[in-house]
Amino acid sequence: MAKKFASEIKKAFQPHKIILFGSRARGDNFKTSDFDFVIVSKKFEEIPFIQRLALIYNYWHEDIDIEAICYTPEEFTRKSKEHGTIKNAVREGIEF
Repeated sequence: MAKKFASEIKKAFQPHKIILFGSRARGDNFKTSDFDFVIVSKKFEEIPFIQRLALIYNYWHEDIDIEAICYTPEEFTRKSKEHGTIKNAVREGIEF
């Protein structure tokens, strides 16, 4: 599921990074656990932050929930230095 999603996101947004993090990346997930992603793309520069997630949802075709954090490269650089969730995603996540 994650690989298929990452492939579709790569085609649509040419991201610098796609990181799967959380329980799915660690392997301690339940069958119903959601998928957590950080997606970094220059294409997000002209899109308001809240609208980015709505766009990403169009590429997720599974019954299991998804949570995605969508940043521009500049936002990601800043947030990866100051935000605990993003630091953990970089440290523990799986990059596609």
